[in-house]
Amino acid sequence: MRKYWIEHLRVIAIFAVITTHVTSPFFSKFAKIERPDWWFANLLNTAFMFAVPVFIMISGAVLLGRNMSIAEFYRKRAVRLLPPIIFWTLFYTGFRVYEGMDIRSLIYFLKVGLFADGQAYYHLWYLSTYACLMLFAPFINKFVNGDKPTSSDLRILLGLMFVFFLLSGISTAAGSLLDIRIAWFKIFPLFIGYFILGYYIDKYSTRIPINNGVILASLIILVLTGASLNYYAASAHGIFKDSLIMGSGGPFTFLIAALIFLLARKNASVLKKNTVISTISDASFGMYLIHPVFIYFISHGLPLYYSNGLTYIPLGIISTSLASLLSIIFLRKISFMRKVC
Repeated sequence: MRKYWIEHLRVIAIFAVITTHVTSPFFSKFAKIERPDWWFANLLNTAFMFAVPVFIMISGAVLLGRNMSIAEFYRKRAVRLLPPIIFWTLFYTGFRVYEGMDIRSLIYFLKVGLFADGQAYYHLWYLSTYACLMLFAPFINKFVNGDKPTSSDLRILLGLMFVFFLLSGISTAAGSLLDIRIAWFKIFPLFIGYFILGYYIDKYSTRIPINNGVILASLIILVLTGASLNYYAASAHGIFKDSLIMGSGGPFTFLIAALIFLLARKNASVLKKNTVISTISDASFGMYLIHPVFIYFISHGLPLYYSNGLTYIPLGIISTSLASLLSIIFLRKISFMRKVC
């Protein structure tokens, strides 16, 4: 049975991603822009930092609890990530050259930076993190289903662990000998909690005695508290990082993401089938992958982009969302592009 509330949630999550990426540059310009513009960016950024955790929770709700062997899981799910990772890594490597990366920087990036960072562009960290998570997802699925692992399952798990031990050794050596920090493969364990939480809320939401009013009130309190702490960090300590308080690994974002997911699940009967929602939901992965291109062109094309956040932030969010959606709808008419977006 298709879960239409998941489609609504996926649409909310992709618009939340675009919102945080549009507002993040404004957030970091605390001392350079007008205070109302900064507060507008701060509130939106704080309110929508749940985006990626919610995407992970959706995966948990959709993938966990199924009777599927480890080999079948890899064949149907994990392998699908390879074409997008390869294609968009190549695409954004070329895009960085378009942005002005010189030949020396490009050579270093291809030799060292790409492996060290685990991404070709700032948003592609999600692909490497999600790929790592998917390697361990079938074992989490067995745990959820209460299945006893076979000796073959344990051999696969130990083999995966050895790969990560090897990466850890390379990371340590690179840090000590070359002063190169490699940490992208260490991020995904934080998202295991979101992955399981999505399944838990989907399956047991009726046992969670919280109504819509309490959820909404809690969300407002969490957002206002988070935004206030962001302001304190910026004004008192000169820290302009939107991930300091509201990072995916922090308690505020964890609670907000859980409450957003719970709110959608409890109102599943209201969030019914909708053609527009289904269209955007189907395009959401591609929209995530392509949207930084449009943010770049919009922010560089509009005159004095950072001078008026109250005007340009909504304009940037709406235009980026529409451009991303329309481009993915068009690109997915090409059979090859359907495999990568």
